Amino acid sequence: MSFTALYRQPVPLDRKLHLGKRLKKIAGSRAAAQMNACLVTASEFADVAKEYVIGFVPSRAAGTPGPLEVSAVALLGLRAQENLFVDADGRWDARYVPAFVRRYPFAYASDGEGRPAVIVDAACEAFNDTEGERLIQDDGEATPFLKDTLQFLDAFEQDLQRTRALCARLVELDLLKSVQIDVTLADGSKLSADGVQMIDEAKLKDLPEAVAIEFLRNGVLGLLYAHVISTTNVQRLTERLGAQLQVPPAA
Repeated sequence: MSFTALYRQPVPLDRKLHLGKRLKKIAGSRAAAQMNACLVTASEFADVAKEYVIGFVPSRAAGTPGPLEVSAVALLGLRAQENLFVDADGRWDARYVPAFVRRYPFAYASDGEGRPAVIVDAACEAFNDTEGERLIQDDGEATPFLKDTLQFLDAFEQDLQRTRALCARLVELDLLKSVQIDVTLADGSKLSADGVQMIDEAKLKDLPEAVAIEFLRNGVLGLLYAHVISTTNVQRLTERLGAQLQVPPAA
């Protein structure tokens, strides 16, 4: 799953270096056009489940020592480097855009001493010197626009931490199973995608009573069933891919 390829030239946001920089409204999502999955947080599951398939993928590279770690993702495509939700004009073609994409071109990353630092993708076409919202005031302080952006980043990181805790609990309870997504296109051709894990519904129904009550009271049970319901959107992914394959290539 290629959900880390969004930032092509990430650099720390610097109050002096980027004093004159602006960010114009991003009309498209071309940077995400080759991203076939993106991270989602638990607080987004209800919205994501309406349009995307929610899955779980390993957070560690294959062969890396240590216990299994997984991340929650929205599946955006069925093939490598293909996002079926970005149209030919670079616009995001869905009612809900995941927060992972909406925060672009900003993000948090650890500095050399392990502290969080704001980064910006210097390769983003919206990051420029003349158009859009200014980021840094003349006195070096953040503009209201940047302050709102930082609040959004903070909220996303907090949600991400809660989601990691949820994913760790699912691994601990052995509630995940590896699946292979098999689809048949309108012309009869078949396609398979693997590397994704889903909730094992049989194990979910057999949870110990104490755990089931815990999940019910803290809202986790609703999140897990939102994930289960989202798996029906595989058909939507299939239809999007079929429609795309029927479009003649541009000259």
